[in-house]
Amino acid sequence: MKVLLICSAGMSTSMLVNNMMKFAEAGDAVEALPFGELEAKIADYDVVLLGPQIRFKLKDVEKVAAEHGKPTEVIDMRVYGTMNGQAAMEQARRLLA
Repeated sequence: MKVLLICSAGMSTSMLVNNMMKFAEAGDAVEALPFGELEAKIADYDVVLLGPQIRFKLKDVEKVAAEHGKPTEVIDMRVYGTMNGQAAMEQARRLLA
């Protein structure tokens, strides 16, 4: 499973990426990119998670994701705030189920 985390700049989200990889299975990949790179990179991923700090961009992200058939959801604020990599990976897996 390839997970794309969309954020404003990628700084704090990179910490979540590291925590998510602790719960990754073989072949899993997680990357954080700023919103501006979404359209150019979305085809390379299976699921898109949006950082809660830019939840106001959800409709824009959903539109691009729908064009590529990619499920999308905002990461729960508590999960993001605590950098809970396990919960974020579970969210991504649930979206693909």
